[in-house]
Amino acid sequence: MLLILGIQMKVLDNHSKRTQYDSKTISILMAVQTWRVVGFAFLWGVGIGIIPPVFGIPAGVGDVLIGLTAIPFVFFLKKGYSWSKNAAVIWNVLGVADLVMAISLGLITSQEQLATTGTATMQTLPWILIPAIAVPVTLTLHGITLYRLKGWKPVQQLHRELSGA
Repeated sequence: MLLILGIQMKVLDNHSKRTQYDSKTISILMAVQTWRVVGFAFLWGVGIGIIPPVFGIPAGVGDVLIGLTAIPFVFFLKKGYSWSKNAAVIWNVLGVADLVMAISLGLITSQEQLATTGTATMQTLPWILIPAIAVPVTLTLHGITLYRLKGWKPVQQLHRELSGA
């Protein structure tokens, strides 16, 4: 996973030198995270009893919150506020923390669920697609976004630099 992320960052690095200050790419990478509102499925799973509450509630609420706040943070970044880069970095770190927490709780509770019900929901289709595909892709998007934010500057600062002030 880390090797793949490293290769993707190296490839993107060549492109980012040409578009270092282009907030459009970063905004798209962040806006894609709105798909995480489907985390309500974890809450639904808790409601019908197929996902343990100790896993489903934090994972579902975290995903929904990251998904719902993606667009406002994209808006802040597009506006170029002086604090928007820091806010975007914090938002991305929280998104990664949510995924790490969900993975950890999923691993802890899957053994408990397997012992009590004879099957672990997250090991059946379509649920298995979340840890197998969605989580690695989402972590990669967060990583690329954080990498691209490293060179991002607010619009006001760019204007000052270009005018020589």
